[in-house]
Formats: sequence, C-alpha cells, structure tokens
Amino acid sequence: MSEYLKIVLQNTEPVRISDDSTSQSGQTVSLRYIPGTAIRGIVVNALAKEEDFSEIKKTLFSPAVRYLNAYLTDGERELIPSPKGFYEDKTEAQGKKELDNVVVDGAFTEGLKRASLGRFCRIEDGCIFYYNVDTGSDMKIKINLGEGEKQNVFRNEYIAPGHVFTGYIAVEDEAVKERIKDVFAGDILVGNGRSAGLGRCKVLSCEYTERLPYQEYLADTDQPDSCYMMLLSNTVMRDETGELCGLNLKKLEEQLGVEELRIRYCSTSTVEVKGYNSVWGTRTPSAVMYEQGSVFHLEYKGILTAERMRAVCGKGIGIRMNEGFGRVLFLNDYETIRYKKAEYYTRKIVCAADRQYPEDKETLRIAARGWYRNVLKRAASHYVVEHPLPRGKISNSQLGTLESYTTAYKYESQEAERMIKRYLQHTDSKAENARVQKTKNGVKELERYISHIMDTDIETLLKIETKDKESIMGIPKKELFTSEELGKMKLELITRMIRYDNKKEAR
Repeated sequence: MSEYLKIVLQNTEPVRISDDSTSQSGQTVSLRYIPGTAIRGIVVNALAKEEDFSEIKKTLFSPAVRYLNAYLTDGERELIPSPKGFYEDKTEAQGKKELDNVVVDGAFTEGLKRASLGRFCRIEDGCIFYYNVDTGSDMKIKINLGEGEKQNVFRNEYIAPGHVFTGYIAVEDEAVKERIKDVFAGDILVGNGRSAGLGRCKVLSCEYTERLPYQEYLADTDQPDSCYMMLLSNTVMRDETGELCGLNLKKLEEQLGVEELRIRYCSTSTVEVKGYNSVWGTRTPSAVMYEQGSVFHLEYKGILTAERMRAVCGKGIGIRMNEGFGRVLFLNDYETIRYKKAEYYTRKIVCAADRQYPEDKETLRIAARGWYRNVLKRAASHYVVEHPLPRGKISNSQLGTLESYTTAYKYESQEAERMIKRYLQHTDSKAENARVQKTKNGVKELERYISHIMDTDIETLLKIETKDKESIMGIPKKELFTSEELGKMKLELITRMIRYDNKKEAR
C-alpha cells in the first residue's frame, strides 16, 4: 500500500521550468506547475551524495516511488488541472457563466467555442472555479555564438514568486521513506536559471498521509456501465507491440475489471513530451501524450468498483509512472457541471527577509530603515508647518530652555522626556503661584502639546499610511528602529518646531 509524502511549497523566487512543447525560437515558455520529473531530480540529486546510493537508486527510479506533479493551491484547497469538454459563447458575463458539457452526450449549441477555463480549478456544486498562474519574463542577449551565428535577443518566461504548490510522492518502500522526507527539510531549488537567482522554494509543510491525492473529486460509489475519466497528468499507453497508442483499451479493461471497454465521447489535446538526460548529455526520446485535463466518457459491461477506481488512481496507467505521468481521476458528478466562474489567485510576495541567509536579511533591513526614515522625515516636515507651537505668551527664553533639553539629551530620549516634562510642570507651577492671568499663561497648553508628541505613536502622530501596516519590505517595523531611536526622532521634531517658530517671529 502506498503512503503519500504531501509537500506544500512556495516559490520565494521566480521559477522557470521550460516547456519544450510550446517554446519557440527566441522564446522559452515555462510550465505553470512543478512536474514530477523536477521533484524526482531534487530527491535523486540530494541522495546521490549518500554512500549507499547505488543500493537505493533502483528503488528511486522504480514504480515503487512515484513523483507526482505539484499543482497550484489556494489556501487549503488543492487545485486540479482544468478539465476539457466545455464550450461557451464568448460574451462577457458577471459571476457564473453557463457552459455546454459535450463529453456527456456529444451535443453542444452551434456557434459556441471551447471554454476558457484557466490552468487549474476546483469543482463545487456543478461549477468550475478556475485560476491562472501569474508569469513574468526577462530578456537576454545570446553571447556564446557559434560560427556565423547572429547575436539575437531571446525571452525567458517564469512563474512569478509567491505561488503555493502542493505535490505528492507515492512511496511503497519503507527503506527510503524517511530519507526522501529528509530531502525536504529546508528550502529547495528547482528548475532552470538557478545560477541567476531563480528557483528557490520554501517548504511550508512535508508530512506522510494515507489519503489518496484529490480524492474529494473521486467517485466514491460503484460505477455501472459508464464513468468519466480525467487525466491528472500527461498520459500515453503502449499497445501489445510496444508502440505508443494513446489509450490501450484492452490493457485498461484489465485494470478496471470490466469488459468491452470503449470510448463513447472524449475531449482531448495532445502534447509532445521531451526530456534531457544530464548524465548522458543528450535528449531522451520524445513521446506524444494526451494532455492533462483530457476527459474520456468510458462505456463498458460490468461494474467499475470504488476499490478498483482507487487502485487505478493510486497506481496510474501507461508509461513513465515513476515521473508522475499516467495519473487519472474518475470524476464524481462530472455530468452535472454546467457553470464556470473566474477566481483570482492572491500571491503572497515573499521577500529576501524570509530566506535563511542572515546577510540577506540584514541588507534588506538596512534598505527598509533608510526608506522608512525618509518617509518619517518628509512627514515631520509637513507636521512642523501644519501644527505650529501654541506660542501664547511663552517667552523666547522659555523656548530656548526647552530647545536646550531636546539637544542636550538628544541621545537619551527617556531622560530628555523626563527633564522636559519636569521643566514645563515647574514653569506652570511658577505661573500659577504668581497668579498670572489664565489667558496669558500658555505654559499649560504647551505642556499638553509636548506631552501629546511624546506619548503618541510616531506613525499616528505624523499620519503615515503604508500598504503594509506591520512591515516595510517584509521586515517588521518594530525591528527597524528601537524605542530610543524613535524618541530621538521626536526630540528632533520638537527642535525643528521651535526653530521654525523662531524664524516666523523674526519675520
């Protein structure tokens, strides 16, 4: 029985895994998911350093260990490739939009086009909620030129950082179970362009489970006479002579435990799957496969049991199952799907502060401090002009004494606050004892004004609003400046207010 290592990871840097089937000259397109071949490469490269690698290598490359593709995840909801077989009119619509499901009986309204369903989806209550993956690209100039070759510009596409993916590794051999898990104890690198800073992924969780991946979409009751089979990954089978043949219905009959299996309707597309063997330094033979998301309406004599469906979904069909190909899902209530609705994926932009390297975090902290300090300075300049001191009958000598405290105790903000408040209270008491007329005694109002500055959070005081209320560039604001440094800024603010007031008096 297989156990599944469930790996949830987030790309903290752009990830580029070239899609050779759609890339063209001068333009490299990236896959929108992390393929099982890439996950296998991570495991094999890590364990290749072990002394007994020659003993466990055969298991790692056998169907006893199967590396499944890692697909997009929205919060706690694991998404699947969007199924084919749906048509729509191309008019704009708000909310849910009606679809024609052609795989059920082959009928659809004339004039409709194949429905746009993004890359991944979740299916709920007869509706496909579909998602797309955000991408970016960079431009480069080819410099290693062959004889007579021109220096051309080419574009590389990548998955933008901040996406969460969930992948599985099916393990049947206890000997390698924990060793595979240990590979994902820290950050991993995946895809192309690692030397250029691409491919870093943070492992959010990594635990074994006996739960079949995506079983929430699997039919949980016996299916008499017919069923709907969707491909979770690219799939192709071989015929009796060893040639690739799409679906080998005879072989599939045996796996499903039914008779006279046939395809009533289907909606498919094909893709040429290529590969590269870095050890041999050559490309591996390509294979034309049905693309993930292809749907088949199968008819047969007999009953496809729930147990058989689970077994086939767990094992897979066709070739290269070790690499994640051949994954299928027998969809529950596929014939009831009648609507679609776009969902917008919210990426969490992960900055360098989340990496494990202290020097990276320190560099970013310095940049964040500088940026935030400039924001505070600009806001302080506006505050000085817009909130003049309540001068009243305060004398120049009193303001001079106040300024002397703000400069003398510039590097001891707590002591400065104590001395200023004591001075203002003492001055206020003298005025009261001398029975100064209330309208002429501005010391009390000045005391309240200075206390407000000292006691108020600096962002609240200066009315500063940033996109992220808790952090700057991913660094918590409380880590950017100490309370002593913030106190120093307030003393500088009071000093500037006094000097600005003196200039106004001079004018």
